[in-house]
Amino acid sequence: MRDRGRDPAVGRGRIASGGAHELAVNHRTSPPRGSRGPHLRDRRVRRDHPQARRRIDYPIRLTKNPMKKIASLVLIACVAFPFGRAWPAERVVPFGTEPWGPEVFRDRRAKLLSQMKTGAAVVLSAPTTDNPLDGSVRQEADFLYLTGLPQEAGAALLLAPQAADKEILYLAPSVPESDRWFGYRAFLPNRELEGKLGFRRLRRMETLGITLSTYLHHWHELHFLGPLVGYQSEVPRVLDIYKKTAERIPGSQIKDDIDLLPRMRMVKEPRELEKLTRAADITVAGHLEAMRRVRPGMREGELKHILEDAFYKAGAKRTGYGSIVGAGPDGCVLHYFRDDRVIDSNDLVLIDAGAEFDYYVSDVTRTFPANGKFSPEQRKLYDVVLRAQKAALAKVRAGVKWEELREAANKVIIDAGYYDYYIHNLGHFVGLQVHDAGNFDDPIPENAVITVEPGIYIPERNIGIRIEDTIVVTKQGHHNLSGKLPREIDEIERWMAGR
Repeated sequence: MRDRGRDPAVGRGRIASGGAHELAVNHRTSPPRGSRGPHLRDRRVRRDHPQARRRIDYPIRLTKNPMKKIASLVLIACVAFPFGRAWPAERVVPFGTEPWGPEVFRDRRAKLLSQMKTGAAVVLSAPTTDNPLDGSVRQEADFLYLTGLPQEAGAALLLAPQAADKEILYLAPSVPESDRWFGYRAFLPNRELEGKLGFRRLRRMETLGITLSTYLHHWHELHFLGPLVGYQSEVPRVLDIYKKTAERIPGSQIKDDIDLLPRMRMVKEPRELEKLTRAADITVAGHLEAMRRVRPGMREGELKHILEDAFYKAGAKRTGYGSIVGAGPDGCVLHYFRDDRVIDSNDLVLIDAGAEFDYYVSDVTRTFPANGKFSPEQRKLYDVVLRAQKAALAKVRAGVKWEELREAANKVIIDAGYYDYYIHNLGHFVGLQVHDAGNFDDPIPENAVITVEPGIYIPERNIGIRIEDTIVVTKQGHHNLSGKLPREIDEIERWMAGR
């Protein structure tokens, strides 16, 4: 800690030769009793006044009140030892990388840098990850993928392959009042923290602007890594930063590199597949518990609580997305959220829900009869959806294109006469997000994780049916991560009969 000793700015809230002692002196605005010396006006200390000099040297003698003496000592301690310094290193924010060590994320950044070749790029964290108590706001997935920092808000990653410092992490400032609510932030510079996070350089956010301008001055190129949004959406924050910076450096250009990170992220590493497998196992346990305990007469919200409680008991800290539990006509609303319908004995119940484990999510949908038995009409429609899913799964392999999978599922539904009742796409990528990064125009690579989820929705008949599984694409086919969850009609009825 730097010396806070002899400071000429005495009486201005700073500590001088007497340390924190003068803070107490400065609050006296009347002359000492019996003194003929000058009045200590404007809360300033006259060093040439003997009474003032005595008070500087012996601060505790300012009062005989023991409580005031204690308060004075506390004040000195707080100035000399800020709260962040006093906390154990393992409890200072940021805590470290999750769910793996810093070398994993350093390797990912190195791979991205090698593809950039020149210029610079900025990847922003979420502006806030509040509320940390309920996990309702998530970290920006690209930032999490490259840094392993799920809770670091208001931060930025600067990448520049030709710079001496190829990667710099910019952290939000430490604000003592906020730190007392959400955790004390580490001081910078901080060699220990650099090691924990895997960066040679850590800086505060207020210095990002000049460094980015300097890099742009050298290389005149900024890589825009996303996100891709429509004209109705807000301009991405990082693109706004790029435009403002480019306006200040003539000859600058912004390069479209939106596909770089999605192509990295859609090929899952073995360690990622382990997390996704665990998330799927937890999800299956929750769905089975919901199927086991559903009863006509309970509300949808009660069943959702049973489902999610099973997730938490199996090891999830939160759901991968807002769980959907819709009975009867509510199963026809794709993103249904009301949860207030009383489940009827003749209803089909559609549950679309997935658990999150170590920041990786699963996405699974099952539809089953509330009373445990499909009616003839329900059985017929369910069979169409199941055959459509099987037709698409039969085509899944490394190198297949999404359009081939869609055509396979669509053909079954169209041939059955339900084209107008199939109202969404066939699937998406899964990973750090339920709708994860990936390129839908590219062939699907080996170790991509996708969903296959056809459905038929007929509100006038109170029937909504969707069957969805989380699938790992392999060289010769696929592996169904949620395959332990019954989807055949007879399997579902047998499971529910044994409740």
